[in-house]
Amino acid sequence: MIAPDTLSSTTPLVIPCEHGQLHGSLALLPDARGIVVLAHTLQALDHRDGALAAELNDVGYSTLNADLLTHEEERFPDVQHNVPLLAKRLLAFLGTLHHAVQTGEIPAQPIGLFGTNATTPVVVRIAAQRDHDITAVICRGGMIDLAGILYLHTLNSPLLLLHEQSDTAGIAANRRALQEINGCKELKLIPDIGLEFFDTPGFKALSFETANWLRQHLVPSE
Repeated sequence: MIAPDTLSSTTPLVIPCEHGQLHGSLALLPDARGIVVLAHTLQALDHRDGALAAELNDVGYSTLNADLLTHEEERFPDVQHNVPLLAKRLLAFLGTLHHAVQTGEIPAQPIGLFGTNATTPVVVRIAAQRDHDITAVICRGGMIDLAGILYLHTLNSPLLLLHEQSDTAGIAANRRALQEINGCKELKLIPDIGLEFFDTPGFKALSFETANWLRQHLVPSE
């Protein structure tokens, strides 16, 4: 059951999986424009996604911050790049949201996906599979071609790719991958965020471009 914490307006989520438990944090806003699921694979990235989620909350979007690995799995790099496994787990988080809508716990609303690095091919794959459910996708870095050529060809959800300017290899790879996508797509360069991340020009650009894409595309599907 989803019941927001009255002090923080967030709900911790725990989802069982084959290797333990997955953790998430759901922030629901009244009269939200939609809900954005931010998927990551490392607990250290939870704070970064949390900062972006707070920015999105401030402009009217509910958010679900979803860790697709158990804490024990974070030690194993191969699991962090297992796209089919991570996609299955992202579907579990989305299933929790859909169940809450069906039971009337939360109102029906458009859903957007945000992925960073290892989770960018994951959100692309899921958006391609659930094109009637996902109305906007944003990726920061990563290699979206790892989603698989079939999913690139079938992706209909509007896709924004954000790359730090120094990531020349990733930019070139994703430009090639974008040629396989027929739907709405855009690649934008942002200043390097660096290790400091917070309160940097790169993070401010990331927040601005993400919110702007959501304003354009996170709308109820027809």
